[in-house]
Amino acid sequence: MGELLLIGTGICGAKGMTLEGLEAAKSCSFLFAEQYTNLVPDGFLEELERLCGKKIALLSRMDVEGEKTLLDAAEKGSAALLVPGDPLIATTHVSLVVSARKRGVRARVVHSSSILSAAIGESGLQTYKFGKTSTLAYWRENYKPMAAYEAVAENLARRLHSLLLLDIDEQLGPMRPQTAAKTMLDMESAGKKGIFSGQTKVVLLQGLGWSCQKVSWLPLSQMLSLPPSGKDPPAAIIVPAGLHFMEEEFLSQLGKG
Repeated sequence: MGELLLIGTGICGAKGMTLEGLEAAKSCSFLFAEQYTNLVPDGFLEELERLCGKKIALLSRMDVEGEKTLLDAAEKGSAALLVPGDPLIATTHVSLVVSARKRGVRARVVHSSSILSAAIGESGLQTYKFGKTSTLAYWRENYKPMAAYEAVAENLARRLHSLLLLDIDEQLGPMRPQTAAKTMLDMESAGKKGIFSGQTKVVLLQGLGWSCQKVSWLPLSQMLSLPPSGKDPPAAIIVPAGLHFMEEEFLSQLGKG
C-alpha cells in the first residue's frame, strides 16, 4: 500500500517545517509543493529543496484539486505534498486525505504552525473568546459577498472576537490592508448594522512569521490611509469584542517593542 503525506511547512517559510516533517520529506520517493493556499517568502521552494536534498515539483491549484498527480505518485510509493501552514486547515487537503483512503492509500499528516493560532497569540487576545473565523473576500462588480460582515455581527452579538483572513487571489495577489478597510466600510454601507465605522479599532497582523512581521492596533480610518508598499505580505485582521483589562494593556503596547 502506498502512502500520501501532507507536511506543513508553517507560517515562516521553509524553516518553519518541524524536524518530524523534514525527516518524513527526506524519506519520500516523490515530493510536491503548493503555494496557492498562502503566499510564501521569496526563495521558499529553493530553500525547501536544499533542506530536503531533493527536487520538488511545484503543483498548481488545478493539479492539487484534481488530485490525480498526487494520488498516482502515492500509489507507486511514498509521496508528500508540502503545504504552507498546517495542511488540514485548507479544505482541499481534507479532500485529498479522503480520496487517498478511498483508493487504499495510507494518508498521514505532519502538522506545523498555523495562522489561526499565530494570529490569536500575537494579538494578545484570549483564545477562548474567539468566534467564527471568516475570509474577507475581494469585492468585484457582480460579486460582493457579505459573509465576513455577517460573521462579525454574529460574533459581536455574543461578545466574541472575530478573526478575518484577508483574501489571496491568483491575479490580484494578497488583499492590502487599505483595500480591506474600504471593503469593511463598504459592507457597513450595505449591511447597516452599525458594526464598522472609521473609528472602529482593529488588530492588523501583517506577515506573521516573516522578517517583516508587523502587528498594529489602529482604527479603520488609519488603515485606509496607510502608505502603499511595494509588496504586501499576507495579512489578517481581528475585530475585538469586549476587552479584558489584560487584553487592553497588551493592545496598548503594540508597536512599542
